[in-house]
Amino acid sequence: MADLSTFPIAPNPNGLPPNFIDPPSRESTVLVLGLTLICVSTLCIMMRLFTNYKHMGKLCLDDYLCVFGEMAGIGFWAIIYNLARGGAATHTWDAPASLVTKSFIKQQFAQQMLTAPAQWATKAAVLALYIRIFNTVRWMRRTCYILIIVMLLVYGINIILAAVYCLPRNGAPWDNTAFTRCAEPVVLQLFIGSFSVLADLILFALPFAIIPNLHVARTKKIGLTCVFVVGLLTVTASITGLGYRIKLYLGGDPLWNGITLTLTTFAEVFGTVIVSCAPAIYAFWLKFIQEGELYSQLLSKMSLSRTRVKTDDSSTQGGQYDSSSDIKEDHHDWPDKPTNSYGRLGLLTRVYSTSSPSSTFVPMKNVIAKSTRIDQSSTPGK
Repeated sequence: MADLSTFPIAPNPNGLPPNFIDPPSRESTVLVLGLTLICVSTLCIMMRLFTNYKHMGKLCLDDYLCVFGEMAGIGFWAIIYNLARGGAATHTWDAPASLVTKSFIKQQFAQQMLTAPAQWATKAAVLALYIRIFNTVRWMRRTCYILIIVMLLVYGINIILAAVYCLPRNGAPWDNTAFTRCAEPVVLQLFIGSFSVLADLILFALPFAIIPNLHVARTKKIGLTCVFVVGLLTVTASITGLGYRIKLYLGGDPLWNGITLTLTTFAEVFGTVIVSCAPAIYAFWLKFIQEGELYSQLLSKMSLSRTRVKTDDSSTQGGQYDSSSDIKEDHHDWPDKPTNSYGRLGLLTRVYSTSSPSSTFVPMKNVIAKSTRIDQSSTPGK
């Protein structure tokens, strides 16, 4: 029997011999991109869950869907990275035929069973969030329910067909026959890829029909728009993934194109998670960061530093003016801290102190902290 480790899975179209020693590989890309997206998305989910539970005392359906999608996505990445470490992240003609083992075929089947649930759950989490936020808008609510059901059917069919084609039949072993049959429904993969692109486009276009009519400050409208524009990056990832599905359909280098397709799936799944957490992250920033004592102290120190720099610059330029000039008398930038109990106070200090020169001096740090809290307490919607 021939040694399969000496033959490539497919011949090199350029006629060159296989490179089994140090072939080009996307293993490091799978590791770095996957871990980066997982860390960022997990942090976003933690802030989301903390904020929503603190605010409502419970978690909602969109939170659970988001967590489920994240877990399925992490499982999907773990399988792909394990395959990449085993040599499945190279060009097909640089991978030995011995790569296709029983373990390899089982992992291929497992990653297909995780991809569809991850994609459905993350997209459904966004739609469930829309239902919660825009609950009073009837057409939006109904559209989201319909999309959740349609996506469940489409991705559910993908799971069923993967089980039908990829599982060995009648107790047959996990061999090349099952592996070859698993790759047969390529047209279905093109349909799934096209549907994902369409779903992502609808997903991130829906709010733009409502945002212009919201009675909120312009800055908040801009912020909401930026959140959903970032979501277009996941649309770009799904479009790129569709392109690699077409390459797989046309044939040629299935290992390389397949591993690149999984990279776009990482971006699509974890990117959708990050975007769906954006409203909760914004609330986390307002409630627990901006109103926190640490943020107020930091803002106070920064403002105090800028005030001192301005005072020093003004003192340096003061000699350029005539001492009898009205400009110097009327427009002097007084230092914040007086030299004695009757000294002239800085602008903010004079505003928050009494008119009596013998009144207690208010330190600049406390003044800015108070002004920050007053400004925040007067902000609409807080």
